[in-house]
Amino acid sequence: MVIQIGALFFLIFTIAIGFFKKMNIGVLALGFSLILGYLGKVPTRDIIRGFNASLFLMLAGVSMLFGIAQHNGTLKLIVKKMIQASGKRAYLMPIMMYVVMYFITFLGAGTIAGFALSALFGIPLAKELDSDPFLLTTMGQLGSIGGGIAPWAPTGIIGLELAKNAGITGNLSTTMMVNTFLATAFASLISYIVMKGYKLKASTKEKEILKFSKNQKITLLAIFAMVIGVAGFNMNIGFLAFFISVILILLKIGTEKEALSSIPWNTLLLISGMGILMNLVVILGGIKILAETLALLMTPRTSASILALTSGVMSLFSSTSGVVMPTMIPTIPVVQESLNLYSVIPAALLLSAVINGSSPSGLSPVSTGGAFVMASYSEFYELKGDDFAQKFKKLFVISMMNMLVVVLFILIGGFSFTLYK
Repeated sequence: MVIQIGALFFLIFTIAIGFFKKMNIGVLALGFSLILGYLGKVPTRDIIRGFNASLFLMLAGVSMLFGIAQHNGTLKLIVKKMIQASGKRAYLMPIMMYVVMYFITFLGAGTIAGFALSALFGIPLAKELDSDPFLLTTMGQLGSIGGGIAPWAPTGIIGLELAKNAGITGNLSTTMMVNTFLATAFASLISYIVMKGYKLKASTKEKEILKFSKNQKITLLAIFAMVIGVAGFNMNIGFLAFFISVILILLKIGTEKEALSSIPWNTLLLISGMGILMNLVVILGGIKILAETLALLMTPRTSASILALTSGVMSLFSSTSGVVMPTMIPTIPVVQESLNLYSVIPAALLLSAVINGSSPSGLSPVSTGGAFVMASYSEFYELKGDDFAQKFKKLFVISMMNMLVVVLFILIGGFSFTLYK
């Protein structure tokens, strides 16, 4: 019991130190894994087994490919074209932001890329329309969350790998995509109404003519080839993305320097370090203690919403894919066992609850999505006095609102109509 509690303490302590000292939690996790392994008498070879090489290759490969697409302007042009399609019906712009970013991230660009693009285009568009800049970015980032759960996108890859390691089985890819679409669409509808998206008026500025260049058309074909290879032929997405990236570089459609610089090494280190520490905590029984504690607060009816709320609060201050998902997903089988939920609530539903509870919190200004928004806002708007602090607080409230909306959606049975077989 002592070593179980100690393992859980190491996990919480690592996350807390990383947050307050603004250090990469993955680096801390690697360092503390040595101490925890020594105290728990776990051999070094068993600690190293926590490194998920397959996940590392997948995320690096996908990031490299979409880095090329982002640097040569393909992704930006897709966003501009689809937003421009709303025409004079400006009230459709927020909805288009959701649809566009859903489409972009569904293709494999990933939630973080979607967050960045939502901020890069949402803020200047809002300024042109003289609207709330947080409306368009919120809608775009919720769309990024919805599409980013695709099994070939980074967040989807991470979720499926963590579920597999936790022993969660079933038609996870489909149920995750369906449930995440339902949750983000519901949250987007509420945000659209609360932030008065229906009052937007069209801009009188002349629209620019947008055309894909030859290189951008080839990049689009390359992205579709990756999706077909993964979805239709069950090819390894990491190796396929690296292969396609090499072809694009050889064709001089992208450069090796741009492609490599697009790989989020800090994120990969965070995920890898946390994976090693989490594996060690699981070995020592720390996650079992956490899950049993949560189970004491749950009933079969509230289990999914409490998992979502816990994940959401954690994600307000830390990485969803790097910290929250690796911490909370392994608790699902234990919660099911403690509450005897196997025949009542599918593990895939609880998996969706963890992912969807934590994802909207990524809009927080102290998390990835919100950080992009505040950076873009500062670039396009002149901030005076306490303006920055006020916008910071407003964005934090928006992220909290969306997180609580998703929790409520789960509580009232929003995921209960999905087919889990």
